[in-house]
Amino acid sequence: MNLFDKDAVEIFEDEKYANVILFHGYGADAQDLYPLSRMIPTKVKCNWFFPQGPLSIPLGAHWVGKAWWPIPIDRYQEAGSTLDTSVEVPKGIEKLRAEFQKWLNMKRLDPKRTLICGFSQGGMLAQDLFFTFPQNFRALGLLSTNLINKAYLKAQPTENVKGKHAFISHGHSDPVLPIAGSKALDTFLNEAGLKTKTCHFSGGHEIPPIVLTQLGQFMDQVLD
Repeated sequence: MNLFDKDAVEIFEDEKYANVILFHGYGADAQDLYPLSRMIPTKVKCNWFFPQGPLSIPLGAHWVGKAWWPIPIDRYQEAGSTLDTSVEVPKGIEKLRAEFQKWLNMKRLDPKRTLICGFSQGGMLAQDLFFTFPQNFRALGLLSTNLINKAYLKAQPTENVKGKHAFISHGHSDPVLPIAGSKALDTFLNEAGLKTKTCHFSGGHEIPPIVLTQLGQFMDQVLD
């Protein structure tokens, strides 16, 4: 079974609909963002895909979450608002790219009608896949995340991303990933030729109602 199909949650209704691929954050799982398929107020009809990270992460007694790659939690916590993830190269990212390509082919999803999106670590994965694949994805969604592997992404051809749209949300008081990293990501995307819509809110590492509302409006704009 393909890595992106294992334990994934999928709502497929019609091949004519737009597609939304949503990657969960570190320590969560495929079920974590599944409710967003009902909570995002959007007029456009979509097929929804919620893959699950391959790594099991112990989070406490009898509690295990999932992740896309290991991260140095202690360093993240110590760095706080000065954390810079842009220089990090995710361990195993090459395998994730290869498996994702196979998964896309298997699902026969049309990238030109697909929003690739993620929360926190899932957003880091989404930005990598958006930049490194020759497929021309319709749009990019980045929820409470930071720029990662900047040198590699900057070296990728930008012909397929110029003029595309990206949605970025982040809380001013995020204790996990600093908003400064989100602003740096916004700048990076603009320099690559993307048109970004940002939603900065009063809150932490979360997806509040204002983000759902603005993300729904964004989807209506780019997927209709």
